[in-house]
Amino acid sequence: MTQRTTSNSQSRLSSDRKVFRASRSTSFSHPLFAVAFMLVSCAFLLPQGAVAQQSETQPVSQIVTIDRQSLFNLTSYGKRVLASVKAERERLINETRSAEIALEQEERALTDQRAKLDPQSFRVLADAFDSKVSELRREAEVREQGFVKTLESEQSAFFERIGPILGELVRELGAVVILDRRAILLSTSNIDITELAVQRINDRLGDGSEETAVPNPDPEGAPAPNQPAQSEPEPSDAN
Repeated sequence: MTQRTTSNSQSRLSSDRKVFRASRSTSFSHPLFAVAFMLVSCAFLLPQGAVAQQSETQPVSQIVTIDRQSLFNLTSYGKRVLASVKAERERLINETRSAEIALEQEERALTDQRAKLDPQSFRVLADAFDSKVSELRREAEVREQGFVKTLESEQSAFFERIGPILGELVRELGAVVILDRRAILLSTSNIDITELAVQRINDRLGDGSEETAVPNPDPEGAPAPNQPAQSEPEPSDAN
């Protein structure tokens, strides 16, 4: 009984050794493993200076991203527009508030006169007062819509003017596509060029109050982010 147990144990041990040798031989001799091992070895042997130099001269990806809203808000151009719109809005808010105070005084006076007036005369004055209140609210809504339209118009003009600048920057980085970062579900931070673009725009346009000529190395210009470039029409056959 003891000899049979010992024999079985030795048989299993011998079998396990064969399986281990077979699996080790299969795994380490596989062509894909050999290639992966060589790539990892080369990565450790590559000088760090060469890696740093490559990252400085070449983009991590041919796709780069910007944050359109931050691009407008952080540039001197965008800050000037936002400050101007804010100042005008505050001025009109103060005017509206003054009109509201005048209406409050008129309302109190009308309330005091109610006991002295007949119902029909009071109704005429009350309807006129209600019309003034409604008109003030309507004007406030129209002004607010005007602010929104003004801001949208200024933003459109901004992105139209920076198109060539972004195109130049993208070509310098060796990229081919620029996307709005907010439209991307997941991306790495090393492909975002918002800060770099802000610096370039400030250098070229300043606060945008003066019509500064923007160099355009590409006659066709550069497409704004998320807008595809227009393809050139094919030459027509003269024959």
